[in-house]
Amino acid sequence: RLDSLVRERYASAIAEGALLFSDSVVSSQREQGVDFEVRYVPALAKRPSSKPSEKQARGDFVNPFSPFDPRLHVARIGSTHQLLLNKYCVAPNHLLITTSEFKQQGEPLTASDFAAVLDTVSNLSQAHIVFYNSGEESGASQPHKHLQMLPMPDGMSSPPSVSIWLRSTRKAGQVCSSSDLPFANFGCRLESAAVLSPTGLYTAYSAALQRLVAAYGDSVSYNMVLTPLALVLFPRLRGSWQGVSINSLGMAGLILCKSTKEMDLVKGSGVLGILSQVGFPPESASQAIHSSEN
Repeated sequence: RLDSLVRERYASAIAEGALLFSDSVVSSQREQGVDFEVRYVPALAKRPSSKPSEKQARGDFVNPFSPFDPRLHVARIGSTHQLLLNKYCVAPNHLLITTSEFKQQGEPLTASDFAAVLDTVSNLSQAHIVFYNSGEESGASQPHKHLQMLPMPDGMSSPPSVSIWLRSTRKAGQVCSSSDLPFANFGCRLESAAVLSPTGLYTAYSAALQRLVAAYGDSVSYNMVLTPLALVLFPRLRGSWQGVSINSLGMAGLILCKSTKEMDLVKGSGVLGILSQVGFPPESASQAIHSSEN
């Protein structure tokens, strides 16, 4: 299985110094009856923090995905994508699905992208969170198009924000918005086997993206979070809160901090309150959903 290959590549990359990882400190924060996760990840302090457009504007920019470091390469996914280890991994076996040819991060996902995702997750024994950072305020850091994958944290069936979204949206087969989350969201439940195909996921994603764009315009940044049970988009107002970068994992309720100072700041302020400041008000999403139904 792919599991053993990922573990082997990860172990050799660590031994060769090709990726940066150190044990993280995880703290649980209970809000709305759900355990959110605040994680101190020392490796993040070493990751370049500029936005994709800023990197591309520099004359000395080197694309880390083309050519990729062969020590981080796991597998080729068809003719269109590569499976790589993330050099700045936030947890063991943190994976990237990159396009083989350069495409801009922020371009809409395609059926081919979802085919690469399904080809990967179907060969892994553990459930994963798949996510995509789109736009300058999404927490994206590289301009080359890529999705990311992390094993689902122990004890979780869905990330915290998605758990709240699932318990408050009942309609399968259509775009829904949860008013229980204090920030805008557009998603689809994935309860039908027909949805779990490249075409089905692309259709669900496109429908949610259409609602998002209708509400905020086609230049808005957003995060996509994909789990075995749901695909949810979160439009973004800003990319960070008091210096703490918030990407798709953050919007999913898994906040990553690069210092203990940031971690203490987040825990003292509350996760949902922070996410409400980097996302749009939830009322705007509800209005967009209702307008489309009339």
